[in-house]
Amino acid sequence: KGAFYFLHDKLHEAAYSAIGSEQRCLHHFRYGLALGNAAVKERDDVLLITAVSQINHGGPQAVVDSEQGVAVASLNLDAGKKAMKMSDFFSAHSFFDHGISYLRKGHWEQQYDLSLELFNLAAKCALMNAEHDHLEILIKQIKHYAKCFEDKCQAISISISLLLLSGNVLEGVKTTLGTLASLGEELSRSPWWMPQLVIDYITPSVIQQHLSKTEAKLAELSDETLMSYPVMVDPSKIMAMELLAQLYELVATVGEHTKLPIFVSKMIQITLKHGMSPLSPLAFVQYGNYNVIIRRNYEVGYHYVKLGLALMKQSPSRAKDCQIIFHSAYTRLHVEPMQTAGELFLDAFKAAMKSGATRYAMKCAYYYDATCFWAGTNLEELARSMKETLKQMKFHKNLLLMSVMLPIVRMTQRMVGESAIPPQSGLTSVSGDTHNEEDLIDKIPSAMLTKHFNECYEAYIFREFDKATDCAD
Repeated sequence: KGAFYFLHDKLHEAAYSAIGSEQRCLHHFRYGLALGNAAVKERDDVLLITAVSQINHGGPQAVVDSEQGVAVASLNLDAGKKAMKMSDFFSAHSFFDHGISYLRKGHWEQQYDLSLELFNLAAKCALMNAEHDHLEILIKQIKHYAKCFEDKCQAISISISLLLLSGNVLEGVKTTLGTLASLGEELSRSPWWMPQLVIDYITPSVIQQHLSKTEAKLAELSDETLMSYPVMVDPSKIMAMELLAQLYELVATVGEHTKLPIFVSKMIQITLKHGMSPLSPLAFVQYGNYNVIIRRNYEVGYHYVKLGLALMKQSPSRAKDCQIIFHSAYTRLHVEPMQTAGELFLDAFKAAMKSGATRYAMKCAYYYDATCFWAGTNLEELARSMKETLKQMKFHKNLLLMSVMLPIVRMTQRMVGESAIPPQSGLTSVSGDTHNEEDLIDKIPSAMLTKHFNECYEAYIFREFDKATDCAD
C-alpha cells in the first residue's frame, strides 16, 4: 500500500530509543515543520494539529532563532483555535501553553498581539479545565503587560468568573461595576467601590425609568427589523454586554432579583444603539423572563423569549447558546409542562459543554436534576445522575452550587432507601481555601432559602412536622 511500518511495537520502541534525545527532538521538530507547511497549504485542520503536536515534541530547544520561534508560536495558536472548535479544551490549552513557551524574552514588546491572544486563550481554557493556579498566573501577566484598558477586559471578565466560583460575590459585583464605569456604562452615580450601596441605589423608580425607555424603543421596531439588525463591532460595547450578563448572574446569586431588570434593559439599549452582539439574544430572552415571571404578561414575555431564540439561531457564534437556552427554559417552566422545560436544561447543558462553559454546564445540570425531581422522574436513575453532577461540581470547584444541590440529593437518596451523603467539610475552593458546606450556604441568602425549602419539603413528606415547621419559619 506504499506505507512502511514496524512488525512489532517493541521493534518500534527499540529503534526510537536508539536515537539520542537531542536528535529525537530535532527529528520531531523538523518533521512537524514539514507537515505544518503542507497543512497550511492544503488547509487541513487535522494535519495541522498532528504537525504542531510533532513540533511540540521537539520543544523550544529545537528552535533556531526568534523568527522561527514566532512562526511556531503562531502555528500553536492556530492549532489551539482548531482544537477549541472541536470542543477539545485540554488539547487547546496545551497548544496555547506551548505557543507561549516558544516566545523569547521581550515578546510582550516585540510580538504584542500574538502574546495577548495566546495568553487570553490560554486563560480561557484554564478556566474551562479548572486549572485555577495556572489561570491566576496568566491573568497577572495580561494585566501587567496589556497596553490599554480594553486589552485587560477579557482577563478581568475571567477574574470575575473566578470570584463567582469562589463565593466572593460582592467582590465580583465591585469589580464588574468598576469595569463597566471605565467603559463608560455606569449604572449609578454612587461610588463603585462600595457595591452594596450601588445595588441599594438602584431603586424601583430608577429600574422603571430604564424599563420604560426600553419598552418605548422596542415598540418602534418590528421583529423583522430586529432580525436584520447590524452586528455590533465596537469592542468596548461587546465587553460591556459580557460584563452586564455577568453582573446579572452575580446579583441573582445574592438574591437581589428585583434589581435584575435594569441589567437586561441596559443590554437591550446598548444593542439598539450599537448593533447585535452574541449576548443580545440573551438580553431579549431575559426581558421575556421579566415579563413572564414579574409582570405576569405571558404573551409579551413568551414572544421575546422566542425572538431571542430566533436571534440565537442566526448568530454566527455558538459560544453563548447555553446561557440563552438556559434562561429560555427558566421562562418556559412558567408556561409549558415541566418535563418539556427540563429537557431544555439538558440541551443547555450540552451546549455549555460543547462551548467549554463548564460553570454554566454545572448550573444547567443542577436545574435539569432539580426539574426532573419535581416532575416525578424515576428516582433511582435521578440519584445516579445527581451523583455524577456533584462529582463534576467538585472537580470544577463550584462549591456554592454544590452546597445548594446537596439537600435535594440527600432527599432523593432517602426516598430511594440509600444512605444520604454526610455534611461536607474540607471542600477546596478555586483560591485554595477550605470551606464547610454550611459556611458556604450561610454567605448567600438565595442559597440559604433554597436549602431551607428543600429541607422543609423533605421533612413534610416524611411526616417530620416539627422540623418542617422550623424550616418553614
